[in-house]
Amino acid sequence: MSKEDEEAAENDWKELERDRAHRGEEGTGDDVEREAKWCKATVSEVLDAKAKKIGTCARSKRWWNGEIKGRISALGTEKRRGRRSGAAARAKAELQTSIQRSKSRMWDHYMQNLRGGEVWRAAKYTNPQAGATVEALTDREEKQTNTIAEKEEMLRGLSFPLNDGDQYYELPSPCQAHECITEQIVERALFSQSVKKAPGPDKLSFGAIRLLWKWNGMRNVGLTEAAVRTGRHPAIWKRASGVVMCKPERRIIRSKTHTERSLSSAAC
Repeated sequence: MSKEDEEAAENDWKELERDRAHRGEEGTGDDVEREAKWCKATVSEVLDAKAKKIGTCARSKRWWNGEIKGRISALGTEKRRGRRSGAAARAKAELQTSIQRSKSRMWDHYMQNLRGGEVWRAAKYTNPQAGATVEALTDREEKQTNTIAEKEEMLRGLSFPLNDGDQYYELPSPCQAHECITEQIVERALFSQSVKKAPGPDKLSFGAIRLLWKWNGMRNVGLTEAAVRTGRHPAIWKRASGVVMCKPERRIIRSKTHTERSLSSAAC
């Protein structure tokens, strides 16, 4: 995002939050939930309007990079010389190698960020016979599943078990833990994280959260303090994208041969 776009986004944010007051000591657990949802929705709205969009065209594929561009330029130079040469053949081979290597990296990244049914759809490309010939899957109780739907349900239940309806339990007696929440503590927690970490389902990275801190850091502090004081962990922060993958060099016939990866919200 350019400096001009960032300034415009900051002005839009301040305009939207102008009439939304901080609850402070009067805020309740429900206020914490509403504030967390509002911050997420508003930051997304502002950044979607001002941040540069990723376009798609013949030369804007996700695997396209500077190395491939350089290889194409070198190949074009050799071809313009108007003769067949070993240099042109080597340039073409290097280009193809660079493309395959870049595509492989993009595919690995895609596989690590799959969600829900996408895991099984991707399996059709990695193993065309997976849907028809894969062996039955057995869980810890020796129960077998055969269809893709049954296997998906089993792995989801074992790796990401359902809670009790997200009920809120009786809170302990009030204490003074929230009084320890300071601007320095929240800032240290935020800036100790890498902006290169993949975002969760809300698609807000630590870079976006840092912009919010720059625009109005005390709002982050107030929300954190209110969450600790009320004992409420906003539900929107508890959402995560989970992916179940088979452990390397293990037969996929038992549920314990699988491991899970989870991407949670940066705000939590």
